Amino acid sequence: MRHYLPIILLVCTIPIWMASCVPQQRIGTHKEQLQRLDSQLINHRKSLQELDTKRNKKQARNEMDDTASNRIQKYIGLATAEIDKLVAQNAILIGNTVVERSDWNRLKKALTLSESTSKLIRDKVNFINDLINRNMVVKLDQDVLFEPGKYTVAPSVADAIGKFFEPAAKEIDLFTQKYPDFPLSLVITAKGYADGTAIAEGTQLYKALTEDLKLTSGAPDNKELNKQLSRKRAEAVIELFKKYTKDRSTMGGSVKNIMFLTEGKGDAIPNPQINDYSISDPRRRIVLLFWSVFPE
Repeated sequence: MRHYLPIILLVCTIPIWMASCVPQQRIGTHKEQLQRLDSQLINHRKSLQELDTKRNKKQARNEMDDTASNRIQKYIGLATAEIDKLVAQNAILIGNTVVERSDWNRLKKALTLSESTSKLIRDKVNFINDLINRNMVVKLDQDVLFEPGKYTVAPSVADAIGKFFEPAAKEIDLFTQKYPDFPLSLVITAKGYADGTAIAEGTQLYKALTEDLKLTSGAPDNKELNKQLSRKRAEAVIELFKKYTKDRSTMGGSVKNIMFLTEGKGDAIPNPQINDYSISDPRRRIVLLFWSVFPE
């Protein structure tokens, strides 16, 4: 019996040893796969940085509203942080020279997580890139929409309002139809601008705007009045856009939520690339209608 004891011990030890060890070839293959996924994630991070630069430039040119810019910037920041965290965790597993059973399980889980994360971020990068590259703003000439000293649209203009809104509505249609499987949130923002001309005291417009402002003391200055005028005109444009898009069957197939925003910019400069505006320049009397779409 003594002679057989070493053999018995060896036979019992081999299954235990085999169960506790992981084939090195499989370890190497999985590490290579993880390295490839990390490379994809790092490329996604580079794409996100490039998109952030595009976003910043587009916002500086007033071709993207602040809401869209802030949401894109926030998404890019969160996605970049997620990538950095995952790549750092993977680096530890890739760098291990000895892989135990527990590490082997972690390696498999890291592969699964990295694959799903890479695909998700790739899809979002493509979506945001497509959005940024679209024309997201339509310029509406206030001198066409509004009579001098008015902030309500004439009925004759309101009846033909479709020709003004069609470019924005068409872009939204094309974009949302491209992503039918995405539950989307749509944001429509109207920014009104005014020239620097003073609104004469005692006029009907002056009285109406002053009443809207409801100041407790003192008379409003011209900046306040022009800002209120531009706000009222932006609000009028949003109301007309709501009516125009209400019965459009093609718009919003995958849109779950729609948000409408207005902003009065007063005598601020609407196009920072133009440096020769005059005080009464008609190019300053515009409403910019922005649209943006985001996955929920």
